[in-house]
Formats: sequence, structure tokens, C-alpha cells
Amino acid sequence: MVSPLARQRRQLLEKHANQSASELISGADTESLHIKLLGFEEDRKCLKQLNAIEDRVKHKREVLVPKYKPYVEAYLEKGEVFENPIFTNMVIWLFDVNEMDTAIDWCMKAIEMDLSTPEKFRRDWPTVCADAVLEWAEKESVRGHSIEPYFGQVFEKVDKEWRLHEKVQAKWYRFAGLHLILNEQGQPQPTAIGDLETLEKALVLLQHAHDKYE
Repeated sequence: MVSPLARQRRQLLEKHANQSASELISGADTESLHIKLLGFEEDRKCLKQLNAIEDRVKHKREVLVPKYKPYVEAYLEKGEVFENPIFTNMVIWLFDVNEMDTAIDWCMKAIEMDLSTPEKFRRDWPTVCADAVLEWAEKESVRGHSIEPYFGQVFEKVDKEWRLHEKVQAKWYRFAGLHLILNEQGQPQPTAIGDLETLEKALVLLQHAHDKYE
């Protein structure tokens, strides 16, 4: 099986082989990216050596994200579309470190570019985004923090655009419905909500969740 690194190098070589000399800024560009990918693979190996999830998240936040974010920003700025393991893994890492704004934005770009999720990921990008944002929203809600604008931004996709597994959709509808009827202690309590429209909206969402589970 061809590794993502080998596949990426072959793709780059084929691309540049079809260009004229005048179109190439430097023949070193391909080698430069190949070297970057080699270093990236080494960083991933080091990351896997950390046993504790907390340590891995900290390493991503403090070392890997700052290291590779400028490269990904430059890659996106160029507007070129090709399978890029650094970019796709960075999307996952950004979700892991709760940089939700950039994570969601880059995930949407990955969807637009029709890129594959990282190797060994069985979920597609919409599912990755839906799972990550819902997990984040659940934690923030328990802490009494706002879940907007990120929850609403992704819920719009879950509700109207993305074709997700029914259980994933059901979790979103259930959380959205219950979140509308939280009391001051952060617990679902319909009697604490005085607005009839809000109660009706919550009921519709919870019914959607029930229907998806059937």
C-alpha cells in the first residue's frame, strides 16, 4: 500500500513534470515540500510516543500547531488543490486543541477541495466536524459558556446540507433541543422556560432526534 507521503511526492513530481521551465519558479520547490513532509512524519512519530492524551494535546497546542500553521496558511493562500497530509492532519489537531474558528474554517475548505481525511480515519470531513464541534459544545455548555457561533454554524450544515449517519444527526438534534430548555443551573427544565416559541422549537428538535434513532 502506498503511503500518503509517497503518494504526495509522486503527485508533485508528475505535476511539475508537465510544466514548462518558465512556469517553474524553482526546481527546488518540490524537494522543499518533500523535505517538509519528511519532517512532518518524524514529528508525528514523536507525537505517538506520548502515552497520555493530555500530553499529546499539549504537544499539539504548544509545538506542532505553531510549527505547521504558517505552512498551511501559505498552502491555502496559493489556492492549489492536492492531497496534503500536513493540511489534513492540522485540521484534526486544531479540533483537538479547541481552536474552533480555524478548525471549522479549514475543515470547510477541505470539504470544498474534496480532500481525503488523514490516513486510517474512517470518517469523512462532515462527520469529523460534526463530532468534534458537538463534543466541544457539550463541554462548554456544562461549564456555562456560550457555544456560539460555532455550534450554530455547524448545526446549519448538519440540519440542511450534510448527509450524516442518523445517530450523528440525532445527537445534534437532541443536544440542540435540550440546550434551549436549560435552567440557570445548566439542567434541562421545560418549566423554567417562559417563552412558548422556544419550547415548541425544542420539542420539534427533540422529536427529530427521536425520529432519527428509530
